[in-house]
This record gives sequence, structure tokens and C-alpha cells, in this order.
Amino acid sequence: MSLLSRLVGRLSKLPPAINRHIQVEPLRIPMRDGVVLLADRYYPREIGPTPTVLIRSCYGRSAFKVIALVFAERGMQVVMQSCRGTSGSEGIFRPFFDERADGEDTVEWMARQQWFSGKLALWGASYLGNTAWAIAGSSAAPKVDALGLHVTLTNFRDRTYAFDGFTLMSCVGWTLTMADIIRTGGAISIGSLLGRRKMQAVSDRAAETIPLRKADRLMTPDGIFWWQDWMDHAEPGDPWWDAVNYGAAARNIPPTVMVGGWYDIFLPWQLRDFMNAQSAGRDVRITIGPWTHAAMPGFAESLRQSMRLFQGTFGIATPAPAEATGKSRVRLFLMGANEWREYSAWPPPSVPRILYFQPSGRISADVPTAEGESTFDYDPAHPTPSFYGAILEGSKGSGDMAELERRSDVLVFTTDAMLSDLDAIGPVSAEIFLRSNTAHTDLYLCLCDVTPEGLSTNVCDGYQRLRPDGSQDGDARKVSIEFWATAYRFRRGHRLRIIVASGAHPRYSRNPGSGELLGDATTMVVAHQRILHGPEHPSAITLAVVS
Repeated sequence: MSLLSRLVGRLSKLPPAINRHIQVEPLRIPMRDGVVLLADRYYPREIGPTPTVLIRSCYGRSAFKVIALVFAERGMQVVMQSCRGTSGSEGIFRPFFDERADGEDTVEWMARQQWFSGKLALWGASYLGNTAWAIAGSSAAPKVDALGLHVTLTNFRDRTYAFDGFTLMSCVGWTLTMADIIRTGGAISIGSLLGRRKMQAVSDRAAETIPLRKADRLMTPDGIFWWQDWMDHAEPGDPWWDAVNYGAAARNIPPTVMVGGWYDIFLPWQLRDFMNAQSAGRDVRITIGPWTHAAMPGFAESLRQSMRLFQGTFGIATPAPAEATGKSRVRLFLMGANEWREYSAWPPPSVPRILYFQPSGRISADVPTAEGESTFDYDPAHPTPSFYGAILEGSKGSGDMAELERRSDVLVFTTDAMLSDLDAIGPVSAEIFLRSNTAHTDLYLCLCDVTPEGLSTNVCDGYQRLRPDGSQDGDARKVSIEFWATAYRFRRGHRLRIIVASGAHPRYSRNPGSGELLGDATTMVVAHQRILHGPEHPSAITLAVVS
């Protein structure tokens, strides 16, 4: 038992260790095409076959060694495998596209080993969680007894081109990270740590590159083939992505726990996967906290929930945590109130609260009595910047929005002060009536909480990229926008605020307005935006209010 695993176990409030002496055995696992993938098996010394937890990582095996140890110390053995083309495994790393076949081959190989007991669980966070989904969508799925899934989703295309746009900042950052891992063989060196500032500078320059197709040349001199793939297959409905869509697996999964964050980049699609499993009657639970993608408290929660599930599934006799038991399959942190809530399903029972855009920057429950409009211009050559929200790195998803609100290329709509607390728990959406001089444009909306002192902080936001829909020039278009879901208490005396813009760069790539393809656009068209509000064009936002 290592000092680090003891510390992680204590901080994560895990049940006590059962086995303190863990052996590590290197494995070479052959794939169907002859490629050999490297793995390490962590197992209790002098104990026969025990249940196995499989973790497949593209980020190197050493980075998750402590995760393997805490599972192995609590009655399981762990196979930690490097994905194809990473950290010593043979082959070429092709993001997403080899994970189903390689995961399937790995499980079949494990099933033939003397040390395999026939009991198998999968754990994974982010990309690692997607490799677990790949196995759950393969012919090896019947061999899987339980799943622990943290901040992940079944279909990476959905996140890559979120709401028909392109998630530029996270795609650049992840590509730089993977290029560095492949270059160094997965080692985390002092040079890599010291190079974080340099990497951020490269990321910033790549995000500003026009045309976007050339951004990979800033990341590596020879370019990155998957970046070119993403540029070539960016249009909605491109069948190229069908092979890595594991969404159907959600309807057949074994007992599963999911952990997500209100400011996690994958939350809308993780909730969709949960709802698909829920509607199919699967034994699935989800916990959502006030976390971003890489927040350590979220990882601790995932370990705690997965440990409880795996030990219970495999009959390992240790006390289970009290939370998320019985009929409460949904456990949510209510921000603003700083308390946990439990529900039997997602979304919880609620009443819709519709707030309509009004003249003079107001928003209220009353439908406007007269037609009006609010206008702004969006210049893609100087795109509206992104502030806070769902991010890949960092621990802070919410902050002061004053700098964004002062810009001339945004609109701000605010309610009167709340007369009582309002708990918004569930989906958030908007319908906006827009007139624009270009059929190719974006809408970005952000819901904020404004204190009595005037501090405005973001709660959740939504975005939609628009393409021609048959409307004639000058026609009003009704645009439906899905926000990140939330659980948030707007306290008495506070006000709700909606920020409206046509960009959030570099979180989403700029829309040039010209209709050119994502990777090749160079022409910038200024969008003249008119947000309509009135009885015939009732632009509004809808909250799910829980009493």
C-alpha cells in the first residue's frame, strides 16, 4: 500500500483497504490485426482469482496508477491498458476509431487467462470512459458486470461539434496534449511541466488561425492527421462518425454509476445517455456536483460511487456509503443553496417558468404587449470572447461576467429583484426570434445570477450554430437553444440576467458568416442581429422550477 493510495483513499472517503500488498505484472495483449497493446495487472499478493476492473487509457498507465491501486487494495485486480499508439502500445493512435475493436479483443483475451475470475467491471473518466462505452457497445458487453463512468459520453462527435458548431478551445487543448503524449511516449517530464505556459501560447495562436485547417501546423511541424479529419467531416450528418457512436449501448448497460459536473464539457450528452438508460429500465444512477471537467472532488466522488457499486456487485463485504441509496437514483448539488438533493429520476418533477424578453433590456413573466427588437452587430474578425462556463481544464466554471456585459456586441436582459427564492433544477432552454443579414450565424445565451450588490456570475449557457433553413432574407427565424442543465437557487433579492451574443470564442469557433466550410473559411461577414420580442415573436427562456 503506497502513501499516495492511502491518501487518495482517505480524501475520497473510500472503504478501508482489504489487501495491502499489491503485485504488478506487465502484460502484452495481442489484437486481431497483430498489434500488441501494453498493460499492467495490479493484483493482491497470494490471493486467487479476484474480480477484475479494466481501465483503458490514452494518457499513459502511470497517470492512473493510484486509481489501479485503490481498487486493487479493496478486493479487486486491475488491468490498466494503454490505448493503441500510446505509451508503448503498438500501432497508430486514431482518436475514438479503434477503441471498440481493441476493447473487445482485450476482454476476450482476459477471459482466456487463468487469473480471470469471470467477473468484470469497467471504469473510466473522459476519454477513458468512452473506451468503456465502446466495450459496452461491442460483442464483449455480456461479460461486463458493472460500469463506473465519470464525465464522459457515448459519442465524441456530439461534443466535438456541439450544437452544430466546433468546440475549438477544448479540441486544440486536447490535441496538443495527445501530440505531446505520443511524442514523449506518455512520460510526464519536468520539461513537460515547465512547458505548460508555452503550450498555452501555442494553443492561443492555434485558436486564432485562419483558415482553421492550418492550426495543426502550429501544434506540430508535420501537422496532425486527426485535425484534418475533423476539418473534413464537420458538416451535420456526416456518416464518417457513425462507427464511433455507442449511444445504443445505453439501453443495455449493466448496473452503472455516472458522475458529472454542472460545468463539465460533456454534461448535456452524459445526461442524454443517462436518460436513455433510465427509459430502458436499466439500473443506473447519476451524481452531479458543482464541478468542472478536471475537478478533483468530482474524481473522488466517482471513485467512491464506483467502489460502492463494484464491491456490492462482486459481493465484497464492506460497508456501503449512505448516499444515493434506495429509490434515489439522481443526486444533485443545488448551487446557491450549497446542499445536496436526491430524486428518483432525471429530470425531477418541475413547473416551467417562462421569462420573456422585453424592451429596454428587461425580462419578465409577462408576454410583451407590443412588437419590438433589440440589435447588435457581430464581427467575426473580432469575435466575442468566451468567459467561464464548461471548460476542459481548471477548477472554476463560474465568475464575474461584467467584462462581457460591457461589450457593444452583446445584449443584456435582466429581471426585477426576486421576491422569494427560486430553485431552477433541470433543463434550461430558450426560443429566440432572430432576423439577421446572413443565414450563417450563431446565437450564444448565458443565464446569470445578479446579487443585490450588482455582481453578475454565470449559471449556465447555451449555444446554436445556424445554417440556411429555407427562410427568405429578412424573415424571422425561431431558434431553439439548449442550455447546460443546472440546479441553482436564485435567492430572494437577486435578479436573473440573460446575456445574448453571437460568439463565445475560442470556446466555440467563430462563425465567419460566409457559409464556407469549417476548415477553409477566410471570408468574414459582419452579422447585423435583430432579436425580436413581442406577442408575435415571443423570445423567451424557460427554466424548470422545483418548489
